[in-house]
Amino acid sequence: MLPIESPLLARFLSSLGKVQHHLHTVIVGLSAVEKKTATKPDGLDIDWRADDPVGSAREARHFVLRSTLIFLAEELNEYAKGVLNYRTLAGGKADIPQKRAERIRALANPDQIDPTYLTVAPVIVSHWRNRIVHRDSSSEIYKAEERLLLENKQSIHDRYKRIDVTKLLHDFKSDRPTLKEVTVLLAMSINFVRKIDSTLPYPTSAAEVRRWLKVENHLEHILELQKASTSSARRKRFRSDSDISVLNLTARSARRVARATSPECC
Repeated sequence: MLPIESPLLARFLSSLGKVQHHLHTVIVGLSAVEKKTATKPDGLDIDWRADDPVGSAREARHFVLRSTLIFLAEELNEYAKGVLNYRTLAGGKADIPQKRAERIRALANPDQIDPTYLTVAPVIVSHWRNRIVHRDSSSEIYKAEERLLLENKQSIHDRYKRIDVTKLLHDFKSDRPTLKEVTVLLAMSINFVRKIDSTLPYPTSAAEVRRWLKVENHLEHILELQKASTSSARRKRFRSDSDISVLNLTARSARRVARATSPECC
């Protein structure tokens, strides 16, 4: 198992690291609009007038919450594709599901994750995204997934901001996300991804390192570096920030990559 973050997780966390802060910042700004204490700065070249500050602020809040769900769904999808691609290269299932929710479900069965209900949160996010983006979508989670949430609603309530799971499911079906629901789905999705990442094997051979490099679309570049001359120009190029960042396996694993892909071991 990986004692460090995989490149996939590092990218996922980097992308989502400040989402909650940004979301809260926007909500605070909208509260000022609703209270009629916000004014447009003179130097801001936009056409903005709130004839109904309360209505405008609440509509904008709804827009921001739905946009956050879409952003989260996209990041979950990219992570799922990366993990499934790695597993395929490692000799796993050859076919990666075409549908977003199925890709997430393919990452783990509920009995493989503790707590089991974490497997449902990213699926809800994926389906919610579909309902937002596709107006005629009626995406639903499975009945078994809904039961899993309801059976654990007290545990979820106690651990995640005292959220009402029954209301969450109702708001999902009616596309009325609340700030609490979005932040809880964000937190649960991050915890789910961390759980999945902890099951990924640590690269201990040249073949496994090459597999990660292929997933990251860096293998061809590394092979080109191997074929390059050992001149000072090559060494300078390899030490450059751009080539070090290409490995993208964190500082400690970068050293392992360099050793494993050297001519002596490959």
